[in-house]
Amino acid sequence: MEKDPTLVFLMETKFKVSEMDGIKRKIERQEGLVVPSVNRGGGLALLWKRTVKVDVLTYSPRHIDVVVFEEQGTRKWRFIDFYGHPETGKREESWKLLESLSNRSNLPWICMGDYNEVMYAREKEGGRVRPEGQMRNFREAINRSRLRDLGYVGSDYTWSRRLGSRGWVRERLDRALVSTDWAEMFPSMKLYHLSNSVSDHCILVLKEARVPWWQRKRSKLFRFESM
Repeated sequence: MEKDPTLVFLMETKFKVSEMDGIKRKIERQEGLVVPSVNRGGGLALLWKRTVKVDVLTYSPRHIDVVVFEEQGTRKWRFIDFYGHPETGKREESWKLLESLSNRSNLPWICMGDYNEVMYAREKEGGRVRPEGQMRNFREAINRSRLRDLGYVGSDYTWSRRLGSRGWVRERLDRALVSTDWAEMFPSMKLYHLSNSVSDHCILVLKEARVPWWQRKRSKLFRFESM
């Protein structure tokens, strides 16, 4: 699979803004927005190629919201990078943010990232049983935001960690949620879960699935990478 994403979303960078300069040069993505870490915790970055027109709408320690322009600006849509609060007691703040973002624009949109939550018990293996109410709150926030899960290709889990003698815990914490009109705009887009050796999360790559040449659209589609 080709891995040269037009947009790259990084979470938990633990970097200050100036410390991201080396990474931007290394991956050849000089344009973008960096949300710095606080006391070496958290930190977000969305980087893109100079050939892409992207306007930043809003950002916070938990999200970056941008508009992507295609076809000389005649077609546009929102791409939101999302990082759910890692503390269970503050997860409701994340769901309120998700719902708030859903009401800020009528553009087709995709919300992609680490939600730090699962939707169903089957998305978790090992460790403590996830309370049903906790998962239901996540599902209800998705429904109120008028989004749906895009699905995936690859491993059923995007995060794993060994808890000593208790064995491994694996969960699907990372996903792409899309509006109906975004799914209609990009009907052949798929999300791929790619394992890697430098993080306990999979890399997420969103790209156009291979289709016969006579069915391909002429417009340029985008690929995204999140880790």
